[in-house]
Amino acid sequence: MTDEDEDFTPPFPRSRFRWVRKLAMWCLGFTAVLVMVLYVSRWQVGRIGQRQFDATTQRLDAEDPDWRLDAILDARSKNEPAAKDNAAPEVLDLAEQIPMEFRNWQKSEDATQFWRRNPNYQLPPPDAVAAARKVAGPTLLLRTETLRLRHRRAGQFPLTVTADPLATALPHLDMSRQVVALLQFDGYLAPIEKNPNRGVSSARAAIGVARAIGDEPIFVSQLVRMAAGKVAAQTAMQVLAWGEPTDGLAELQAELLTEAEAPWFRIGMRGERGFLDQVFQRLSDGTIPPEHVFNHSETGNTGPQYHALLRAYKALLPGDHAKCLQLCTEYVAASKLPPHEQLAALKAIVIPPGPPEEFRYVITRLLLPACEKIAEAGLRTRADLLAAATCVACERFRLKHGRFPHNLAELTPTFLVAVPLSPFDGKPISYRVLPGRVAVYSFWDNSPMKIDHSHDDFREGDTPGFSVGYRLWNPAQRGLPAPVEEKQDP
Repeated sequence: MTDEDEDFTPPFPRSRFRWVRKLAMWCLGFTAVLVMVLYVSRWQVGRIGQRQFDATTQRLDAEDPDWRLDAILDARSKNEPAAKDNAAPEVLDLAEQIPMEFRNWQKSEDATQFWRRNPNYQLPPPDAVAAARKVAGPTLLLRTETLRLRHRRAGQFPLTVTADPLATALPHLDMSRQVVALLQFDGYLAPIEKNPNRGVSSARAAIGVARAIGDEPIFVSQLVRMAAGKVAAQTAMQVLAWGEPTDGLAELQAELLTEAEAPWFRIGMRGERGFLDQVFQRLSDGTIPPEHVFNHSETGNTGPQYHALLRAYKALLPGDHAKCLQLCTEYVAASKLPPHEQLAALKAIVIPPGPPEEFRYVITRLLLPACEKIAEAGLRTRADLLAAATCVACERFRLKHGRFPHNLAELTPTFLVAVPLSPFDGKPISYRVLPGRVAVYSFWDNSPMKIDHSHDDFREGDTPGFSVGYRLWNPAQRGLPAPVEEKQDP
């Protein structure tokens, strides 16, 4: 064998190269087909979604021509109240004047003991009253000025919608809360200082703050309006638990009943539908970066992988947009039903499941508010205001006849046009005559709230549920000193 024979290396089999090339070509072909299928599917889903969106908006335009946000805001601007009736500028001015002494007191333990969530006939502990009187002086003039809000019939705060509509700033809401807190303080302090008539004025002024928020078409705005109304009712009932006011009761009762009729959920739901419509439009045209969606969700998923997924999701936006408008419109329809029929209609609305079961409506699930819970809050607020107004009517009856009515039918038609209906079941609200007091309430025996919050005065039998109501005490029991806590030996 020669040297050339020893250096010879056999060639690599050509068949192995052919097998590798075929595998690579097959993989490339499969990938190309898969990409094409995905592209065509994405295109087809986008076309279907666009048709759904077009049909949904056409139907909305026919049934509710002013459903878009621009139309809602334009109508609101045209209905701006006259300057003499507009409470909003006054609320802002008053909020800026609240002294730091009062703000610090609100955070103290004395304030916790002074406030009463559930009005009671016993006064706060002496230490809490003494601490409240220390901030009474620095706030007296301002508190007196806030009472003028009871004469304001309406209001409208400035509202500037930003490029990302859901990021619109609402600083006036916190300022409204501060003014309501000051009025509640004034109302609670008034009967302690033997001036319960002033307390009635404080409660009426708190309703004036609610009227200042008015028809602001945002859920959080309507929630603050509800809270202001409820504080007004609580303040009025605490005044009646600690004193015997005689002035302004008829006006207070009428204003409580009027505020109870406010369609908070409907106002907020129509506005939210308009806001969400603009969010989808601006996600589609790129005005809002897709990752901004997470700024308004509770997921906390803000990593780049989610941003990339949302950008790839763009073809599905028209169908998602259509589903969002459909659901919002169903909620608006439910809001137009009588109060006691609304929850059943809301529960019948089907929210699409989230991933991995359903990927088409991700944005809707991220951004759609907890509409059912907000509607429930509206029903509770309505029940609260109706109970307070009925208690005021009972007090007016007592002032005239020297006793509380035996039943609510005695109040009609002189003190009430008709007995209010419970927003939970549509039946007349409940009334009980008890030793030393009467109770007016609405009992919700099918409440979704799991804990039984019902006071024994506000229910009959052992049926669990949730009740909203107030008690009204005989004059001899009102404003009694708080029980002295016995100090235990160490």
